[in-house]
Amino acid sequence: MLKTLLGKSFGFTSAQRPPPGAPRGAAADLLQTLIEFFPIGKRLRYYPALKKEIVLETCVVAYGVDGDFIYAADAIERDAQGRPTAFRAGPDGRKSPVVGPAPFQLLVPDTSDLEMKLDYHRRALIGRGEQFNKGNCISLIANAGRKGVATLATEVADRIVPDAGPYQRANMVLLTPKLHTLAVTDQRGKGRARVCAPVTVSLLRGKASRVCTIADMSETAVHIRMREQDGVAPALQEGADVVLDIDLGAAALRYTLKGKIIRRAPQACAIRLEGLVRDGRLATFSALDLLELKAGLLNYGA
Repeated sequence: MLKTLLGKSFGFTSAQRPPPGAPRGAAADLLQTLIEFFPIGKRLRYYPALKKEIVLETCVVAYGVDGDFIYAADAIERDAQGRPTAFRAGPDGRKSPVVGPAPFQLLVPDTSDLEMKLDYHRRALIGRGEQFNKGNCISLIANAGRKGVATLATEVADRIVPDAGPYQRANMVLLTPKLHTLAVTDQRGKGRARVCAPVTVSLLRGKASRVCTIADMSETAVHIRMREQDGVAPALQEGADVVLDIDLGAAALRYTLKGKIIRRAPQACAIRLEGLVRDGRLATFSALDLLELKAGLLNYGA
């Protein structure tokens, strides 16, 4: 377990210290990966309290080291391989070695106001204003370009209002990363099924819709092509929440899905599937739901 390689220096107990013979520099390797995929200033997605159907946006505005903050990447010292070796934190640029006793944390804005954009059911799932209660889990998601998607579980350490620095008097949340959960998924390695089925796409909050064609489907996303002659074209932009209505020609094969546009091209887009409407409520996909949907799409028109 990578967790055991970090030891007490990252807030773990003495029983979880690196075992004899653990690779030197393991903590630096993990931090290098975290900083690469969760850099300061990059917009991220997250879901609170393990509720994968509730996806909101945030960004890392600073790294916390031993009670101080660093706000820019040039305050990170690196070795010849690019691994972080020390942080220059605080107003005096005090140096904190990566393997020192200080915990490494992430500072993000308090985005509790985004809850108002959720429907009643999803607001009830996390509790109004409770997603950043101390000890709660916040799972961060970052697009990793051609490398896929990076995910990281964190724990809410505290809500703070800095009394100095560039985010003075702003409501912030301090997250402690669970580095053993850091993972990068190569989406290119996922099985893709070529299909050709109609789908009506509309914005989550909007009446305009357009008829498109599903061209292929992976485990968690669909790739659709635009059909300019059909429907009224809503402004489908990257990051937009959308509703997909799929009618495969049988009463038992009609689906209403929620998704988010993760990539956009002039005549196509990729949509990550985030849930399906069942009995009037948004529910998470089960493995069987996804298999049934893929089988229905593959057999459309057969």
